[in-house]
Amino acid sequence: MPVPTTELVIFDTTEAVRNDRSILKPAFEMVAKSNGIQMPAYVGTQIENPGKGYVFMNWNSLAHHQAMLASPSYGALLEALKPAYGGWSKMYHVNFNANPIALQQPVTEVLLLTIKNPSNRTEVFEILTKISDSTKKMLVFGPALEDANLIIVIGGWRSVEAHWQMAAKPEPKAALERLYTLANKDHLFHSALTPFTGK
Repeated sequence: MPVPTTELVIFDTTEAVRNDRSILKPAFEMVAKSNGIQMPAYVGTQIENPGKGYVFMNWNSLAHHQAMLASPSYGALLEALKPAYGGWSKMYHVNFNANPIALQQPVTEVLLLTIKNPSNRTEVFEILTKISDSTKKMLVFGPALEDANLIIVIGGWRSVEAHWQMAAKPEPKAALERLYTLANKDHLFHSALTPFTGK
């Protein structure tokens, strides 16, 4: 199956969604009817700061999502999302280097990197490819379609502690230290995501 275009929305959560994610069920029932959506959608609050939340949705292509954003039903979808969205939100799209199986794990790492100098791009991709391969693609990455110098990385872990234990081992530690000299770590947090099938 071809790798989907993944939509990532980072948003300010409301107390209502922090207490009960199922308030989003009507919204995802609407999304599930869209052409080109690959359900389930995944939603979670940030473990480190529940005031921030994540939505991940996989689409057959960016064009499929853009068509949904332009459709007459989009207004009704925004209304359905209102109880969960606390104001600020930012949307990204990315084609990962492999299917994002990290979304299905107990904990998902969300890392946003900005490449400091475009000439370092190749080395940044080499480091991330090596890490992705060593995790059997449990960690995947790709440039944001909105900004080629912004790299979106997600990793699947048993727990937050399991992530930090792996990152402390000599080989990954050296690779990450080098990576962070080439790219700014703009965002590194974790979430336990809930799947919504839209049914």
